[in-house]
Amino acid sequence: MIEKANGKRAACGLDNVSFQVDDILQVELEPADFIVAYYTIQFIRPSVRQALIDRIYSALRWGGCFVMFEKVRGSDARFQDILTAMYTYDYKLSQGYDANEIIAKARSLKGVLEPFSTQGNLDLLDRAGFKDVMTIAKYICFEGFVAIK
Repeated sequence: MIEKANGKRAACGLDNVSFQVDDILQVELEPADFIVAYYTIQFIRPSVRQALIDRIYSALRWGGCFVMFEKVRGSDARFQDILTAMYTYDYKLSQGYDANEIIAKARSLKGVLEPFSTQGNLDLLDRAGFKDVMTIAKYICFEGFVAIK
C-alpha cells in the first residue's frame, strides 16, 4: 500500500506528503490544524480507542479539525439486521459480487473490524473533549464526522 501511495504521490508532485508505517498508539503526534482518520479507527482495539482519540484531541491546535469516517453499527439488533441486509446483501450483490466473495470478506473482517454505533463514536469524541461535532455524511452503515477543538 505504501509503495502504491508513494507512486501516486510522486505522479501528483506532492513532495510535501509522506507515508509512514507505524503503530499509531506509539507515534508522537505533532501539533496539527487538521487530522483525518478515514476508515481506520474501527480497526483499533476498542479497549484503546479512547486513548487514541484523546491523543488526537491533544495534538490538535485550538480550532483544529478532526475528520473521522467509520463503518457504524446499528443502534440495536433490529437496525443492525437492516443495515447488514441493505449493504452486505443488496448493495454488494448489485455491484456484481457473488455470495462466496461476500462471505469471504465478512469472514476476513471477523474479529478485526469492530465498528461502534453512531452514538458510540460520538461518545468517544465527547470524552476526548470535542464539544462541536457534526455528521457530514452518512450512507447506510458508513458515517463521517467533523469535530472541532
